[in-house]
Amino acid sequence: MDDGTVLSQDTVKAALLEGGETWRKTVAELASVPNALHNANFSELDLSDRDLSSLDLSHVDFFAGCLTSTNLKKSILHKAELANSKMQKAALYKADLSKAILHETDLTEADLSSTDCRGADFRGATLRGANLAGADLRGADFSQADLTGADLSLADITGAKFHFAQLAEANVTHLKYGNYRQMEGLYLGVRGVEQCYGSALFVRDAKDQDYIDTLFQSLNDKSPGFIKSLDLFLFRAWALIDHGRSLLKVSFYATIIAMLYGFIYLADMTFGWNVMDYSNSAQTWFTPFYYSVVTYTTLGYGDVTANSLMGEILVISEVIVGYFTLGLLLAILANTIARRS
Repeated sequence: MDDGTVLSQDTVKAALLEGGETWRKTVAELASVPNALHNANFSELDLSDRDLSSLDLSHVDFFAGCLTSTNLKKSILHKAELANSKMQKAALYKADLSKAILHETDLTEADLSSTDCRGADFRGATLRGANLAGADLRGADFSQADLTGADLSLADITGAKFHFAQLAEANVTHLKYGNYRQMEGLYLGVRGVEQCYGSALFVRDAKDQDYIDTLFQSLNDKSPGFIKSLDLFLFRAWALIDHGRSLLKVSFYATIIAMLYGFIYLADMTFGWNVMDYSNSAQTWFTPFYYSVVTYTTLGYGDVTANSLMGEILVISEVIVGYFTLGLLLAILANTIARRS
């Protein structure tokens, strides 16, 4: 607490421990002192069943304390230290827990609905049956946390980390979790996803991301050398199309490649390089792009032909690239249309 506050930290502690009317009077006095409880040390105190609602408890140290069934509704716990605390059935409705430390905290059946938990540290925390409905969990760390039976409906977990977290029987109805790029590297070893309910899309995407994160980890664990560098390069190239999950991106890259070849053919026809023979074609400004698309899709009508070794190499390279990207397009299209889970 600040030196200029009327109440000493020992006085506040004593009132907290006594509870009842004494604590209510202390709260009334604290209301007239802004930031009065900032950085207070309440570690290892038994504050179960106390009313700490609507208080500014920023940076307060509750380490290893007992806050079972404590009322913390609408309180500000920004950067508060709550690690190893017992907070079973604690009421935290609309509390501000942004960047709070809840490492290995027991929050079994706690009410964290509509809380602001952006950047909070829940590593190893127990949140079995906890209510996180409508909570803002962006950027939070749930690594190795137990969220069995937790209610995550309407919550926003964009950018939250779930390494080896347990999500069995969690309610993920209308869960917001961002796009594929925002999920990268956040779902390694996540467990119980197949038992979640409320959003088949989240279940599918989380399982996919777990596989992708595990694959990247296995590649990263290889011994340094050319093979590892090549594998990581190909993995990052695969990421350009969201690891085979984006039909739009593959279509975009295919169009760009076909147009690039088209511009090469256009330059050949314009400057007379004689790489290709256009004598049997319409020879309009569109002819090079028409031929590029025909070659890219391996249709090969024959009205434009290679007129040199360089032309043959150019055509063969486009055919090979076309086979690869169109095959990829068909695979993603089939997977997108037929996939259910």
